[in-house]
Amino acid sequence: MGMIGEDKILEIRGKSSIVEVVSDHLTLKKMGQNYVGLCPFHAENTPSFTVNEEKGIFHCFGCGVGGNIFSFLMQFEHLSFPEAVEKVAKRYGVQLDRLERPFAKNQRSDRLYRLNERAAAYFHKALSAHPEGKRALQYLKTRGIDERTSRRFYLGYAPSSGPGLAAFLQRDGWPLRDAVSIALVTDRGNDKYGDKFFGRLIFPIIDAGGKVTGFGGRTLGDGLPKYLNSAETPLFHKGAQLYGLFQAKEGIRSMDRVVVVEGYLDVLALSQAGLSWTVATMGTALTPDHVRLLRRYTKNVIALFDGDEAGRKAAARSFEIFVEGGLLGQAAFLPQGEDPDTFVRSRGRQALESVLEQAVPMADYYFTWLQGRHGANIEGKSQIAQEVSRVLAKVTSPFEVDLLSRRAAEFLGIREELLRHQPDKAGKAVTNQGQASPAAHSGRIPEDRAESSLVALMLRFPEVLRRLEKEEFLERIVHPGWKETLACILSEWRERGEVNLARLTLNLPPHQASALAALAIQGESIQENESRQMTEDCLLHLHLKYLKGLESDLCRAIRLAEEKMDEKARKERILEWQEVVQKERNLEQQRYTLRTGLR
Repeated sequence: MGMIGEDKILEIRGKSSIVEVVSDHLTLKKMGQNYVGLCPFHAENTPSFTVNEEKGIFHCFGCGVGGNIFSFLMQFEHLSFPEAVEKVAKRYGVQLDRLERPFAKNQRSDRLYRLNERAAAYFHKALSAHPEGKRALQYLKTRGIDERTSRRFYLGYAPSSGPGLAAFLQRDGWPLRDAVSIALVTDRGNDKYGDKFFGRLIFPIIDAGGKVTGFGGRTLGDGLPKYLNSAETPLFHKGAQLYGLFQAKEGIRSMDRVVVVEGYLDVLALSQAGLSWTVATMGTALTPDHVRLLRRYTKNVIALFDGDEAGRKAAARSFEIFVEGGLLGQAAFLPQGEDPDTFVRSRGRQALESVLEQAVPMADYYFTWLQGRHGANIEGKSQIAQEVSRVLAKVTSPFEVDLLSRRAAEFLGIREELLRHQPDKAGKAVTNQGQASPAAHSGRIPEDRAESSLVALMLRFPEVLRRLEKEEFLERIVHPGWKETLACILSEWRERGEVNLARLTLNLPPHQASALAALAIQGESIQENESRQMTEDCLLHLHLKYLKGLESDLCRAIRLAEEKMDEKARKERILEWQEVVQKERNLEQQRYTLRTGLR
């Protein structure tokens, strides 16, 4: 992927308007210095989505999403960063040099995508134009799939007679070595090539951006395998792609939920019945990558399972998959002997929606399944505790760890401590929280009003930056989760004499960029005459918190010295403790003086 220089990115940012770009997708209304509208990333009735033109940022105070003009397009249109930059550049007439173009160094990948699109067009035309296509059309009719759905999903047919795809591509001027590399055709040696798919109904697999990444083929006779998918290629990764996502993404965003099924025909049948927010795992088990992909669109994921024993085992296994993917998920079950395709065709949309409404939290189902598997005796509960603790160790959010631990303890009648602290194989105690802070574990900046207020002040007032630039103690007193953020801001200030938020957010992870956008917008409400007192108050608070931590550490050290009967160490620690306590008293007096206005 070609590199786009920072100066060029800032040029594009400087010539563009985030309000104009966002307004292409939703209605904004001016409110003071900002623009507000209904958030496109979660359902809401009261506008909480805020855009600041001057700073070039947006933030939703409802769901927490935020960033700059490029991150908005990346999230709304599911583009890569270079694609978002190129799109904005094109709109505002900024010329990208050849080497700067996002795909200039990856022309082969672009050519392979176009090759897949050409193959999809060949298959689609064959469905209606080739004599064998009539058989496939008749099969679709018996499965209740109408022409409109067939066109929407660009269904096709791979003939078993005639020249075939390989001959078509060769005649069309495409290098067949490229077709071999993406598993469209097979190399038979001696410059002879054959078709990978023949005599099959074809399902093009299209990613969220509308690119054809691979194909699935269903035999119409008794041949095996019944379903044949593209092999793993540079474009197609079965465990990370979902069939129907391209067609479903707007429905998912509108409904703020998605239902996950197993097969191609399930997606076609449910979509045709009006459940346009349906995707499929293409016959494979759900993976953490599937969950992460869906998480970009909604947090409300319902996995639809068959009601038989195999379906229930799959549901239990899926809880761990959801946890690894960063969601909790829900499970819904069809009556035994039914699959989504036959169920919706025989009973209709309303009956299927009723099944989905009865979906249960995946965690609750998992706990019930474990209880049925291991029993309620002491040995069974011990096994359940170990299994639940193992899975909870994969939960990235400390709040979800807390929620699930309490829920499991209540549900299973197990003490919560057993779930949070399990012995490992070496007999050592381990904890679901780990040694890292919750912020480091979750990848998010921790919530602390003093630190967040300090950042908001830094982004708004240069004099605060001048003050903090000299604060050598700052790195020691802030929470570790904030150190990198404060360091980035101060580095930008020292190097350039200003803080350009657009430039700053280019090099930050999404969660940090979003947090900074929120704080920058919140900082607009701070009055200049309040900034000095707020800054000093924040610093005093952080100094005090730091000293109280030292005090606690010294108290423990004193107790340890007493236990070891080390009188010298005890006296040294007591002197240090007294010094820290005196500093605390002095700071408390400073804070009182600051807040009362006494000098």
